[in-house]
Amino acid sequence: MTRLSSLLCLAAGIALTLSALPAQAEKPVSLFDGKTLDGWEVKPADPGKSQWRVEDGMIVAEIDGGKGSDLWTKKSYRDYELRLQYRTFTEDYDTGVFLRGNGHQVQIGISGSLKKDMTACIYAPADKKGGYPGQTDKVTAVNKVGEWNDLRIVLTGKRIQTFLNGEPMVDYEGIAIRGEGPIGLQLHGNRTMKVAFRNLEVIE
Repeated sequence: MTRLSSLLCLAAGIALTLSALPAQAEKPVSLFDGKTLDGWEVKPADPGKSQWRVEDGMIVAEIDGGKGSDLWTKKSYRDYELRLQYRTFTEDYDTGVFLRGNGHQVQIGISGSLKKDMTACIYAPADKKGGYPGQTDKVTAVNKVGEWNDLRIVLTGKRIQTFLNGEPMVDYEGIAIRGEGPIGLQLHGNRTMKVAFRNLEVIE
């Protein structure tokens, strides 16, 4: 075998070995720098200037009746894993995470229609399977009202998986879910509530 042939065989072997290695997972990217709302935008643009603010390293959302608003990433996403922590400072709170625009949402707090805590459940009336087609009966046992909670959302194609404080909650296959869109945090209108978010990270 010539020297050139040996080198070609070696190169082919290295390429084959590298192709067999598992793909490296992307590193988490922070969505919140702890100081500003850079990379985010509030819609409607100005329902109340103090509805969304940064306070002590947290994104704080607060409302005392009236019209609510949503805080959206300026970037759009397809498939991703989102991790965040949230805490409520009021007994009544109705918020959540929009997944790719405002079609499908992971609820955080009390459902206005069902009058019970539906945290980590899927709100997706667009699927025409009821308002909450993805539910679990573990919410009361797992959600720590008034404390920091860890929420993890995995979105792959139309599949939505939620995990609360390390506990698997809902595994739901969406129907009318968008293929791409921004991530949003909701502040529901006509409520008196205060909720905070921190440690928001996404892995695409």
